[in-house]
Amino acid sequence: FKALTKEVCLGQKQMLRRRIGPIQSFTNNTAKQETAPLSRYKGPTEAEMTPAQREVYDEIARTRTTGVAGPFGPWLINPALADVAQKLGRICRYETTLELRESELVILMTASYCRSPTEWAIHVKEARKAGLEEDIIAHLAAGTRPKFEAVANLQFPEKDAALHDFTWLVLKQNGVASDSQYTNFKASLGERTMVEVVSIVGYYTFVAATLNMFDIQPPA
Repeated sequence: FKALTKEVCLGQKQMLRRRIGPIQSFTNNTAKQETAPLSRYKGPTEAEMTPAQREVYDEIARTRTTGVAGPFGPWLINPALADVAQKLGRICRYETTLELRESELVILMTASYCRSPTEWAIHVKEARKAGLEEDIIAHLAAGTRPKFEAVANLQFPEKDAALHDFTWLVLKQNGVASDSQYTNFKASLGERTMVEVVSIVGYYTFVAATLNMFDIQPPA
């Protein structure tokens, strides 16, 4: 397991050198790029909604702690797509074997990797509510690997480290893993957790792409 962690860490350092930088830097750079940004599609207003769109909108509002914010507006242009997407999101967020704190760690990593300041802004609040430690959040914001063993009162540092490193492998290598990597993560996480993490990463990459393309800002 230590050898696997070292391999993932080395890969992470190499990849970070090719990225724009920490999530805060991307947020600041984005704000400076355009003084008069193009108005992009944000979804239908409530007055414009068809019955099908309204039905999905109400379901999202009823089942989400974050409300009808984020990518749901653009998705509503196709209510069938929005309905399937929001159901998948609900399962990925609330109906896996991961604790909410662990899910939010995976989501924040995805937001940082996809350079999505809005996804980060929404979910850093949710991560804090779920109890994700500030030291871990600070490392994720900076694009560095947390020192899980040094975080005070962390109950299962080895599991958190394995979860982080598996998520990083999925993001960096698009899910491509060697047999030795697969075997090690199977031993440390289990195959159900591996499937669920891949699903969370995939869903929140979809979310991040929507937020970035349509310039969706975080709720006030």
